[in-house]
Amino acid sequence: MVALILLGVSCRPDPVHEHDVTKLGNEAAGVPTGPLHRPGQPCGTCHGTQGPAESRFALGGTIYRDPNSASALGGATVRIIDWTGAQYSATTNCAGNFFIRDSDFVPSWPVWVKIEYSGKTAEMISADFRETSCNACHADPAGPSAVGHAYFSEQDAGAPAGSCP
Repeated sequence: MVALILLGVSCRPDPVHEHDVTKLGNEAAGVPTGPLHRPGQPCGTCHGTQGPAESRFALGGTIYRDPNSASALGGATVRIIDWTGAQYSATTNCAGNFFIRDSDFVPSWPVWVKIEYSGKTAEMISADFRETSCNACHADPAGPSAVGHAYFSEQDAGAPAGSCP
């Protein structure tokens, strides 16, 4: 009897997760679902174990040029090293988005992150202990529950301005 009750409880959707997905809102007009969509939003909300996206990410986020700009930094390399020394890297696209599929790399937490661009490096000061979405903590605007978006340099990174298709 207890097993049946637990089975019934475990099959119910998670209302907190459903709320988080709904809170993301609709897709931006003219941007199809895919690697360029939802820059600055927490990837793991939909690309985590509870979905609703089919692809699962070990890590993902959006990198901007500087702390005060909404301009994405495309072509940057995001390097991840986990506590065992395992490493993986991904390159940001024109929307500033990067992601690492969990079928490619499953880090052993915590992880350390650094960004490389145009021969320069920026490292995150603290380790990430469990969050698969960089944008969960690096959200705009900066405030008590968010540090502001992830960026490469205090000054404009000097990246050429571009636009995504």
